[in-house]
Amino acid sequence: MKNKIVKSVLLIAAILLVAVFSFPRGDVAAQEIVSGNLFTNPGFEEGYFNQDGIPQIAVPNGWRMHWLDGVAFDGTDGQVAYRPETVVWYIEDAPQNERSLFFRDGSYTLKLFKPWAPVFVALSQEVSGLEVGRNYRIVAPIYVDIVESYEGGKQPPSDRPDAGFIRFSVGPAGSGWRTAGLTYSPTWGAANVSGFYLNSINYIWDFTATSESMIIFLEMGSKVPYINSGFFMDGVGLYALGTTSSVPGSSSGSSGSGGTSAQAGPTATPFPTPTPRADGAIIHTVNTGDSFWSIAIQYAPALGMTPEEALPYIRELNNNPAFINVGQELVIVEPGGSVAAPEATAETTTEEGTTEESPEAASTEEVIEVDGTDTEQPAAEATEVPAEAEVTETAVTTGTICVAAFDDINGDGTRDEATEGLQADAAITIFRGGSTVTTHITDGASEPYCFENLEPDTYQVQIFPPADYQPTTSPSWAVSVAEGAQVSVAFGTRYDPQETAVADSSAADTASATDTESTPADSPDATPAEEGGFFSSIGGIVLVVAAILILLAGVGVVMLRRG
Repeated sequence: MKNKIVKSVLLIAAILLVAVFSFPRGDVAAQEIVSGNLFTNPGFEEGYFNQDGIPQIAVPNGWRMHWLDGVAFDGTDGQVAYRPETVVWYIEDAPQNERSLFFRDGSYTLKLFKPWAPVFVALSQEVSGLEVGRNYRIVAPIYVDIVESYEGGKQPPSDRPDAGFIRFSVGPAGSGWRTAGLTYSPTWGAANVSGFYLNSINYIWDFTATSESMIIFLEMGSKVPYINSGFFMDGVGLYALGTTSSVPGSSSGSSGSGGTSAQAGPTATPFPTPTPRADGAIIHTVNTGDSFWSIAIQYAPALGMTPEEALPYIRELNNNPAFINVGQELVIVEPGGSVAAPEATAETTTEEGTTEESPEAASTEEVIEVDGTDTEQPAAEATEVPAEAEVTETAVTTGTICVAAFDDINGDGTRDEATEGLQADAAITIFRGGSTVTTHITDGASEPYCFENLEPDTYQVQIFPPADYQPTTSPSWAVSVAEGAQVSVAFGTRYDPQETAVADSSAADTASATDTESTPADSPDATPAEEGGFFSSIGGIVLVVAAILILLAGVGVVMLRRG
């Protein structure tokens, strides 16, 4: 009888063990990079020249510089920007304590700076041999060295958190900087990137090639004449992805979205007039392609609001959900609520078109001569602002960010899969607008782990390594998630018990790893227990259950032998 019981226990344990490892996973493969770096001289190691014969403008070979000089731009309150100074800086000329901050690839880095004046500058390169419809990824590590004061050390801007900005743009080869026909990334700044100032962060944006040769602009600026407005960059990258997107006028198919087509724009399809239920409520059932923005546009006339007013109203009415899913019901008007008289379809369409097209329209108004030539600029100019609005443009699906951490034994920032395994017990947190979205604790076995159903927006991905480990890559990435895109982020960490402070990208944070762990839950750098931890990972649960089952099996074997 005893043997039968033990055998039954063993049989149940075996069945459960198989079931656990057959449990469907939520992880998906990250979007694959299928090319090497397509930029020429990406690490600025191949020499430089003085553009236009200006001694203060040193430009890496293969690149070109653009700037504003003697004109104001949006946000400067009428103060004009002036030409920056640029240096291709040799590592042996840099102080020892600054080398790890500013040098990412080889012995040279690019330094751009201007004291006591607003600055708006871009680095560009034309790239040929692109595949129309292919999705491509720009990756640029940039250190924003904007300093308001040097009292007590470098102090980042406190009066104007929106002062500094970074933005990318692409267009057909031959396009001028900040001219019509360019496609813009979102704009990164302190509002959506924690630790934006005085930290090196990797900025990522995916786009779709619309022609075989395209020009790419990496833009940076400061709207305020601080004591120093500077930027360092090194080791920028352009990579082809393993997905394509439809491009109007192209025969390219679509094996997965992941970029922003330059021709993408709002549709003129009129929305049906919403019909209240018997109790007066209006309920919207989420359909494929819906976003909060498209829903706000649809119901704004019935609510008697603009789309910008309807968006937060609908979110608040439904308890501010972070995401929406197909089939979900959203309350638009509560029972007994009143509905505004429907507006004419043409007016509704015009309002929607105006809202959606404003980024491109604003860009079209700008006619700026590049390379430092003074040019009159319209007062209603838009610089980095339109790019933020562009994120909401016809957002129809969600995106994915896949993350992993690896044990970077040699500290070179890249993983050698033959000798360097995945890193366990690292916390990787996603932030949106400074607020925590979710956290994953790596188990070192199941990664990459993918955060799915992310609305198109700018997200910050940050790693908090385990004790005695330091990051060998940038600890923080600013990622632009487009509709249907999958963006992969891999963090390198290395065992280094001599350093006690965990690298942190918060703006003025000088705390140690212990301080980071005690950060309040509402802090952007916090890792709230209810949103993270080992048990937030399916992989962690699988390992725990498996260990228990194996232990039970071992007990059963011992009992059989005794019997």
